[in-house]
Amino acid sequence: MDARILLMALDALFLLGMTAWLGAILFVSFGVAPIIFTILDPSQAARFVRALFPRYYAWGATSATIALASFTGGVLVLPEYRGTWALAQIMVLLGGILINLHCGNVLTPRINAARDAGPEQADRFARLHRRSVRLNGLMMLAGVALVVAHASRPEPTGPGVTEPTPSERALRGVERWEGRHGGPPRAPGPSNPIDRPR
Repeated sequence: MDARILLMALDALFLLGMTAWLGAILFVSFGVAPIIFTILDPSQAARFVRALFPRYYAWGATSATIALASFTGGVLVLPEYRGTWALAQIMVLLGGILINLHCGNVLTPRINAARDAGPEQADRFARLHRRSVRLNGLMMLAGVALVVAHASRPEPTGPGVTEPTPSERALRGVERWEGRHGGPPRAPGPSNPIDRPR
């Protein structure tokens, strides 16, 4: 497959992952969270939030993982995209995955426990909730920055990594043999020292 066609497929997958991740953050932060406690009574709202947020963070981690895999694939396909800037974007994506996993598996259960503890844990609940809001804001800014960086990436100028044909691979094997052994490979047989029993 041509490197540019593969890059187009990987770019589409990257944008799909980023759209799913950013779309979920925007929808939950600005569409769902502000109205949960105004529409539902407190007990129903608490049950809804407990069901929503683990799935929300799992969705975010999965979407960011898809974006990370496809972005890394694009960097591997076109060597001209490699470098410090690509490494920084990979680290941001990895950080987003880890934040989603932390929020879904550590922070959300702690928030739920603080809410269940009642008024004596109100300060702890408020502190953990603020941390959750800040981490979601950080992920949203990181996601927007990644999409902008991807959109402003220059067009590739090189051919990218190309897969050799079987005949080219065989020719390279013969050339390596000649370089090591000083001549073309010989047919197997008793006169060939490689085939003699040792």
